[in-house]
Amino acid sequence: MNVIQEVLKTSAAVPNAIFGQNSFMIRNVIEDQGKVVFICLITVLFSILPVGYHIVLLNVPEKVIQDFIFDNFENIFGLQLTPTEESLVWSLTVSSQGVGALIGCLMVGPISKLGAKHVLMCWNNVILIAGVYTGLACAFAPLYLQQIIPKNIKGSMSCFLHIAVCFGSSLGAIFSLPFMFGSDTTWPILVVLPAAFGIVMLGASYLIPDTPNNLLQMGRYTEAIESIKFYYDIEDSDEDEIIKEYWDMVPEMPEQLSLCSAFMNSSIRRGILLGMIVSATQIFSGSMVSISYSTEMFTAVSFIDSLVPFLPALGSIISILLTIPALRWVETRGRRPLLLKTLMFCIAANVFLLIFTLLSGERSGWASWGFAAAFFMYGIGYNLGVGPVAYFLPAELVPPEAASASLGAAVAVNWVCTITTTLFYYPLSKLVGGWSYLIFIIPTSLFSMILWRLLPETKFHYKIDPLEIRLLTDLGPSIAPNYGTLDLDEPTLF
Repeated sequence: MNVIQEVLKTSAAVPNAIFGQNSFMIRNVIEDQGKVVFICLITVLFSILPVGYHIVLLNVPEKVIQDFIFDNFENIFGLQLTPTEESLVWSLTVSSQGVGALIGCLMVGPISKLGAKHVLMCWNNVILIAGVYTGLACAFAPLYLQQIIPKNIKGSMSCFLHIAVCFGSSLGAIFSLPFMFGSDTTWPILVVLPAAFGIVMLGASYLIPDTPNNLLQMGRYTEAIESIKFYYDIEDSDEDEIIKEYWDMVPEMPEQLSLCSAFMNSSIRRGILLGMIVSATQIFSGSMVSISYSTEMFTAVSFIDSLVPFLPALGSIISILLTIPALRWVETRGRRPLLLKTLMFCIAANVFLLIFTLLSGERSGWASWGFAAAFFMYGIGYNLGVGPVAYFLPAELVPPEAASASLGAAVAVNWVCTITTTLFYYPLSKLVGGWSYLIFIIPTSLFSMILWRLLPETKFHYKIDPLEIRLLTDLGPSIAPNYGTLDLDEPTLF
């Protein structure tokens, strides 16, 4: 415990340049609730890190794994694939994680009654299908944070979901290098390495209690009191005061609605649909393709061959650094302006990627460096806003009762879009070159126009009295009409 306290004292000394005028408040929260912050950071890191790891897994050792797959097609099935068939098989392989993640999203509703903590730390780590693990982790990690993080730093802490993905991507990219585990003899080791994080999480599940919110919902008040004391170090002889102090810090997460029940209410339905658009925008901005195919993208523009294998690791590390300002801006500038402005940045970067890819065929020298600059420009826009905000915004667009339904739907859309972009980009890039970036530019532009018109600001969503919104059997006037979404008299597509 002394070690944790020392770590927290050090983290409380983060310079004002990161958190600006909110630094005093954030330092106080970290000092007062340092234990729960530390638990959340470790849990998110170990749960989400394998997601980023598997996303980048096939990037650097692309040729090695391709040779293995294509040789087996010939040796086992007697099929000699044409270049077009090879590109199709490889795109199907890369997009297969998205198929598994989509299956995981469909499981969110049925298993949400087990509690976010148990799913995240225990059940998800015995699933041997990486894609299904990814879908469940992306849905339940934000729910876990919502149940235990103090509301004043919820946005900043939620950005660590994105940082954990980037950290996993950097580890995957480094371990994928040929002199590590990316050779034709060691790549199977590369695939099983994330199992170590699952073993750690299984062990931690026996040491960390269930969330107070889930225990209170089940009526297990004695265990809930002990859980509150564990997470927040609250010492009080009056159990009612302990629970009251907990609710003052963390907004109540009521029993979750199913997706069908949530869609029956028009106000909730609008929030869910907007969350799905936000999630689709995150992927169609080009994020998953840039992670999965970055080596192929730079090779296509004749970038320096010796540097290409190191670019995924370098890009992931830069992504972590670029996300740090988002920890402040998500609270000081608001979710809506941060998302929309950085989205414009991503669209502009994709336009430049298209232009420089087309020019690289004739002027490979300066055009390849122009492509690198545009790629870095995309990284700035994505990591400062689009990436981190899209992970938790869908849950803020609906009342607490519908958070799991909204996140499940958003993550499902996220992976459907991932399947689509990773499946079609690679063959298109071989056929039409730089014009393949239109599959990012056109949809993202359309989504941006919808969000610019309809997306509300959710920064202060937790200030609405939860007592006004907890009874979803009579949602009429008991939910503020603009809770998380729009005033009913404003224009809407839904």
